[in-house]
Amino acid sequence: MRKTSRALLTISLCGVALALAGCSAEPAGDDLASPSASPTSESTAPTSEPTEDAAGGTLLDGSQEVEIESYAGTYLAPTVEGGLALVDDPAANEVPAQWVIGPVEAGGDDFQLTTVALTDGEPSCLTLSDGADPSLAKCDITDASQVFGVTTLDSPEQVSISNEAGVLAVDAESGSLTVHPDGAEVSSTFTLAVS
Repeated sequence: MRKTSRALLTISLCGVALALAGCSAEPAGDDLASPSASPTSESTAPTSEPTEDAAGGTLLDGSQEVEIESYAGTYLAPTVEGGLALVDDPAANEVPAQWVIGPVEAGGDDFQLTTVALTDGEPSCLTLSDGADPSLAKCDITDASQVFGVTTLDSPEQVSISNEAGVLAVDAESGSLTVHPDGAEVSSTFTLAVS
């Protein structure tokens, strides 16, 4: 009788533990009614969906200042001379190394990458042209070399930045910015971080 009571008590306790585990509250943000949650597994294929920051806003809506880190751990930054470089520490750069990535048209899939740093009181925009190194120029939404697709990769903050000229990347030998014809190289992966 004593063994039976212990066995029943053990089974009862296990049942209570399982019942409590099954009734536990879902973590915040995992509500299946929300558009971001899905009962199915997510694809790892590239997408042009805006990446979300920790506050639930998007890093591509033009409201967030971001730092753009290359796969090599360097950061995309404007220079004092108005050029473009990769730096080891964005906080130590002589001019602000933050960017604003905003849509050319509200709700559109085309973006401009605009510097927070000002030259003559105006921001500059990233420019990729055929046969030229990546550079900065006065912002002009009608200039196709300043209009980009920003494609989400394996994680929401990892992106590929491209336009008709090619894909922004880091040259493996020189460590400088370059343009690749496609985004197959790991050197064309950039990470966005809210600064």
